[in-house]
Amino acid sequence: MFYVLAGCGQICAEPFTSTPFGSTCGCVLPMKIKLLLDVSLYAVFPLVTQLEIEIAEGVYLEQSQVVIVGASADSQNQGRTVVDVNLVPLEDRFDNTTALLIYERFWQKKVLLNRTLFGAYEVIYIS
Repeated sequence: MFYVLAGCGQICAEPFTSTPFGSTCGCVLPMKIKLLLDVSLYAVFPLVTQLEIEIAEGVYLEQSQVVIVGASADSQNQGRTVVDVNLVPLEDRFDNTTALLIYERFWQKKVLLNRTLFGAYEVIYIS
């Protein structure tokens, strides 16, 4: 898969992605997170921006550093949604301290998402 950064023509091949809006043009190594939300796919789609905002606040990043790259209904339960999220560093990659902080905040469920909008969440993986 390739990502093209609008405005600078930079093409980034997996596992890289383009830098966040407002940063210098380039390719960076994102943290990839897969979440399982306890709401249907149709409930998530109109709230993608709100989900990005809440994730950003929960891991102390700017909203532009949180990119929802995919969402699909859970194959086991159509009432739940699998969401793929890229957390995009401002530099080449996240430093070890920041990566560990983000990792721990998700696994310890310290990223507080609005349960009314998104239900409970489970972390499927972080890489």
